[in-house]
Amino acid sequence: MAKGARRGGRVRDKWRDKQWLILDSPSSFGDFGGHHINYLPITDANTAVGRVVENTLYDIKKQDQSDHKTKVFVEIEKVSEGMATTIFKGHEYGKEFLRSLVRRGSSMITHIHNYNTNDGHEFRVEVVTFSQRRINSSKKHELRRVIHELLSEKIPQWDLNNFIQQVTDDNSEFHRELHEKARKIASLRHIGIKKTKLVSSNKSRFQRVDTQTEDEGVDTQTEVSHTEVSHTEVSHTEDEGVDTQTNPEGIETAPVDTEQNTDST
Repeated sequence: MAKGARRGGRVRDKWRDKQWLILDSPSSFGDFGGHHINYLPITDANTAVGRVVENTLYDIKKQDQSDHKTKVFVEIEKVSEGMATTIFKGHEYGKEFLRSLVRRGSSMITHIHNYNTNDGHEFRVEVVTFSQRRINSSKKHELRRVIHELLSEKIPQWDLNNFIQQVTDDNSEFHRELHEKARKIASLRHIGIKKTKLVSSNKSRFQRVDTQTEDEGVDTQTEVSHTEVSHTEVSHTEDEGVDTQTNPEGIETAPVDTEQNTDST
């Protein structure tokens, strides 16, 4: 029993104080942008700005059931009258899908590097490759070289809209070209962009949160300053069998790649 109930007082229900915020998909998704994708319970609209919410690609496009395997992260940019606009923060494969790609007797090659779009957005891009059978080091090196050259050529030509479309869609022109070039080197079971993360952006992060009460009618402005500093990241997942390392020097250094033979189902 709650303490308030023992004293004979009234127990406060915190959920009654919350309001439901409607999240719209990022406008950078083109035709799929600006649609309702989620509901978020909040206590204060000012504290909601800057929160990152996880959705699936299917929540945004609502077309292909296979899009459930891709998680999309959006950050709340502005809140007004119970509606929130969001920006794209990145995407990644779901753990269940990634685990299904692991096979005994095959090799996994990972490529991680930072790339810039032509409108000033810097993304950390991670590409994962699974071969049909184990391959030697020279082929692994050649695969990484081809992947890096293609990303370095394509991404600087894209704006944010094109970048999202190309990296999140497994049937995009970029994925087809990537697979075509890579399969000439080795027999592959899967190759794709496992994860992207927004590192920096030239877009102003000063946003207004419009909150109004009947008595006061006050507009408050919230300043959100968010800077992500490249730092050493070491992640290990037993299920996925993936070890990744990112150099703290950022984009001034060579691409960081990891490799591992997958010997477990």
